[in-house]
Amino acid sequence: MSAQAVVATQAPARPLVVLQAPPTPYARRRAPLGDPTPLACTVAKNALEVALGLEGLDKLNRWVSAEIRSQLARQHSLARRGAYTLRGAVGIMRVRVHRVSARAAEVCVIAREGERVHPIAMRLEDSAGRWLVVALELG
Repeated sequence: MSAQAVVATQAPARPLVVLQAPPTPYARRRAPLGDPTPLACTVAKNALEVALGLEGLDKLNRWVSAEIRSQLARQHSLARRGAYTLRGAVGIMRVRVHRVSARAAEVCVIAREGERVHPIAMRLEDSAGRWLVVALELG
């Protein structure tokens, strides 16, 4: 038996073809959302005022979901019927923002009403290129 040399031949390299989905006319690239801290402070302050019976919900319509809007309206009505007395001006003491992802953030706000302190927790999510509060807990 004779040993034969085995010659390996390679096929010529072919260019790699990358398949892309055809662009749709409605797909557009959105810039990542900015810092939610200023909006979170505004929503927290206004939501606390609404829950205490001070202000109407008109300021929050754009920034909160329909479910939260109805909960705040109910709390506002209860506070008005109970003739809640405000203990002082409502202000924000501290805010902590945790970006869960590029499209969601969870926020903890400490607000004060005179000498009383209220913890507020909320979750903001991307909705059509803007922040929307989808969960809100007032303490």
